[in-house]
Amino acid sequence: MAICAYAQDGRETRKVIDTLTYETQSGLPIAASKIYFTDSKFTISGYGESNFINYLGPKNTQSEDLELYMTNMQRFVAYAAYKPKKWLVLYAEIFAEYMMDGGRERKFEFMPEIFADFLISPKFNLRLGTHQATIGYLNNSDEPVMFYTVNRPEVERIIIPSTWIDLGIMTYGRINNDLKWSASIYQGLDPTLLNGATWIRRGRDEALRFNFNGYTFNPSLKYTGLKDTELAVNGILASMSQDGIRSNTHILSSYVRHNYGNWSFMALGAIGGTDNTQGLFELTQAYSPDNTGQVLGRNVYGYYAEVGYDILPFLGVNKSKARDKNSFLIKPSELKLPIFVRYERLDTHAQISPELMGQPFFQSDLTTITVGANFNPRRNVVIKTNYQFRNNRSALADGVFEGDRFEFGLGFIF
Repeated sequence: MAICAYAQDGRETRKVIDTLTYETQSGLPIAASKIYFTDSKFTISGYGESNFINYLGPKNTQSEDLELYMTNMQRFVAYAAYKPKKWLVLYAEIFAEYMMDGGRERKFEFMPEIFADFLISPKFNLRLGTHQATIGYLNNSDEPVMFYTVNRPEVERIIIPSTWIDLGIMTYGRINNDLKWSASIYQGLDPTLLNGATWIRRGRDEALRFNFNGYTFNPSLKYTGLKDTELAVNGILASMSQDGIRSNTHILSSYVRHNYGNWSFMALGAIGGTDNTQGLFELTQAYSPDNTGQVLGRNVYGYYAEVGYDILPFLGVNKSKARDKNSFLIKPSELKLPIFVRYERLDTHAQISPELMGQPFFQSDLTTITVGANFNPRRNVVIKTNYQFRNNRSALADGVFEGDRFEFGLGFIF
């Protein structure tokens, strides 16, 4: 669908801007999928978000990953897509992010994503370049209007390392109208960068690392044959290799999402494992500037369950009778005010190799309850706030335990 300009005689002259259809292409969120659902040959889309976190108690910084303990973050992503032929999409993304921890630590990240999509048939298509792996839910649904919390769930930041963009080949298609499939192979993870507190998260840093010492295989299935319901299962099989040390990792993830009236429900679970953690300890120790090795969990797991309810009708607002007005910020028929609660549990060291039990390590053995609300003045804009009750059974390096968090954020897609 597009907004068009017209000459005085009523003839359509040109397309000014394509609007969002809120449909998604395999492996891509809403705004990134715009080119696939328009007649235009060129589209520009993207999203932005700004998040603020207030820590009520000690902060957990032992992951050495600023995204997990920042106090504020600004992120802007722009997509440009060109469709010279009906069977070919050329896609480029610019990801820019600035984070601070409230002190001296700050980080600016700039990351490109470039791929070519060959649309061969509904049942089989081919994608080449740097693109998002299909694992979990948030990795392909990372635009701020697609999830409730200000920041992404901890399970989908630590156990499932979102956002995971990698260099590789993806094949995908539909088995029938209700069942989508994909199978991808990417370059290997970098085992020298691993951190025990975040399992394999840091191994997927830098999509253009050109690490062909190993490989990452990523299959996925998604079923939408039930009304207002989405079921998915996906996985990762990864082989890492460096200096003669080899290790294999697997992740199996599944989720279900369902909408019923003003209610929404979601549940996600993930289990994983890594072998030869003794070898990885020795490897990370050799590459560490202070000769510190990383103890990775041989087995890990994480899951969360979430329920939301749009209270706007409860407050007497009838959106079906609302009259749309030309407003940049508010579209009455799209107003929403969902409140939600999420229970989350994860453990990065559910099982540890016996030979590493005597080594110091940083563990995330975390239970989180998050309560909050979203306000959507229109479908593509969201204002978020939530409070996290956090219980990490593993103490910090100084023996204290991390505190709760209050979060506030703004986001939009276009």
